[in-house]
Amino acid sequence: MQSPEKVGSQSLSIDNKNLYSVFQPIYSFSNQACVGVEALVRGTSLETGFQVTVEECLSVPDSMEQADFSQALNHLHVMNWQQSKLPDSWLFLNLDFENVSNLDDICIEQVLKDLGVKGHEIVIEVVESEITDEALFEQVIETLRRLGCLIALDDFGAGHSNVDRIWKAQPDIVKLDRGVLLEATKSLRSQSILKNLTRLIKEAGSVCLLEGVENKEQALLAMNAGVDLVQGFYFARPNRLLDQVEKGKSCVKEVIDEYPLYIKERAFITSIQRKGYETLFESMEDSEQFDLLEEKMASHVSNLSFVKRYFILDQEGFQVSDEYNPPSVNNRVEVLKKGKGLCWKNRRYFTKALQKSGQVHVSEPYRSLIDMQLCFTISKQVILDEGRYVACFDVVYHDKSMKSVQISV
Repeated sequence: MQSPEKVGSQSLSIDNKNLYSVFQPIYSFSNQACVGVEALVRGTSLETGFQVTVEECLSVPDSMEQADFSQALNHLHVMNWQQSKLPDSWLFLNLDFENVSNLDDICIEQVLKDLGVKGHEIVIEVVESEITDEALFEQVIETLRRLGCLIALDDFGAGHSNVDRIWKAQPDIVKLDRGVLLEATKSLRSQSILKNLTRLIKEAGSVCLLEGVENKEQALLAMNAGVDLVQGFYFARPNRLLDQVEKGKSCVKEVIDEYPLYIKERAFITSIQRKGYETLFESMEDSEQFDLLEEKMASHVSNLSFVKRYFILDQEGFQVSDEYNPPSVNNRVEVLKKGKGLCWKNRRYFTKALQKSGQVHVSEPYRSLIDMQLCFTISKQVILDEGRYVACFDVVYHDKSMKSVQISV
């Protein structure tokens, strides 16, 4: 690597602005290393010397076409990256798809030829929300793949996200929007969504990159969600120099070292919550008759505000208890009022309770078909004179973080 003072020394003076490249490192937990950098444009005013906004930097000069301006920026980024690039690493370049009207507008092939860069060293980021012309999008993807470039779908999980794009484009990398991470810091349900999005991306055959990681808590959440790559201020800020790469690697190591304790603490909180749920079933241990079991379960619903309802399933997963109708669901659609005979055999709270006799199972939060409210289900297999059953309580769900150990989560 060249000395830091030589990194990113080239700039572009245009429209009374001096534009230059900054690079933000991207890290892998598995490799414990920086695997690439994202190139971004920054600039200063030639008149005042003060920083100008990113929007001003990306504004196309009146004297240039969009394609020519994009090519000039890409040339600048690649040239500066070449001066300092890390071995066996990628350069992430943003493609402004909103301004692409034909294949000539992507402006990357000539840059690669002029600077002697191999296509597989470049990752082209396509902003997912900017794609409106599907046919052109497919042509652009085909062209970039012919050049050997990797494709990254950017800002996935933001307002305009379309899962169909993952199937159609088959991107090498999907970058989850920072908003998904911010939501995951607020509640267990959002953390589950982050995990599921990560799983979806990986099962679709793409690498999952989470951007916008700003502190250790978020980094631990990212690692727990199973993402492959991370990027954000916690590891390194965008800079003309690459002198933050080692600092970011030390942050990665710190997260990896602290992860076992993080998991242990989460398991401890979960165990405290589970003990609270287990008390729901303690009074039923001597219930040998079905009627007595149902009576005791009904008393919990009447006496405990966080318990929404109870129901009892047979070994085939069909509801055999009478329907309990709290006032909050009296106005629901008639078809959902049926109690006995409802089939819940495909629910995990049923199958898990059958698999682990005597253990209490706590489901993930979900929206109930009974009253269309968020809840989770506490279930346990019980043995009565009449046979084996699965006793279930639906419990009120509140979006609270793992820091809370309240019984309602």
